[in-house]
Amino acid sequence: MDIDSLKASKKTDQLFLVCVDHYDTSHATFYYYKKEEKWELVLQTPALIGQRGMGEGKEGARQTPIGEYTFGKLMGIASDPGTIMPYHQITEDDYWCGEQYYNEFVDEKTMDHSHCTKENDEHLIDYTKPYEYTAFFNYNKECIKGRGSAYFFHCFGTHDYTMGCVALHHDIVKYLFTIIDEKTIMIIDSYDNLYKY
Repeated sequence: MDIDSLKASKKTDQLFLVCVDHYDTSHATFYYYKKEEKWELVLQTPALIGQRGMGEGKEGARQTPIGEYTFGKLMGIASDPGTIMPYHQITEDDYWCGEQYYNEFVDEKTMDHSHCTKENDEHLIDYTKPYEYTAFFNYNKECIKGRGSAYFFHCFGTHDYTMGCVALHHDIVKYLFTIIDEKTIMIIDSYDNLYKY
């Protein structure tokens, strides 16, 4: 893969690519490229994406949103693996909101969450396997209702698909959490469309 030909390669020294041959699959390939003197492939591994593949992000679509993203909040049920970015260890008080604070992290110890029914929220600590390590990638960071919420980069769960997130093997996510920084870019798209980035 010619990483130098991507415009995104001029903005970072770490690129994650989540690629498929066609959009209607829940199985993708994840690549981690790093630039020292030149771009080199550090890691290639199977990934799981949305049950309905890749597409436009929106609430209930079960598709992983196509695009170029940086990383926001890094968190997990497990203790901090040694992240560069701030890390939050998930507690019973933590939610990802699908209502009042749409697509935002909510800590009930510090925020008034009483106006939410919680029917559309994720109580993060309940996702014991996938959210052992989970990071919000900055899709819909404007928090526009209906565009989709809780798109995460996390560990494999119990299914061979996600609800729209990107999932990798637990040990790989744990490792990647130690190298992700504010400039790390993740591109999600088909191989044929990578040239757009």
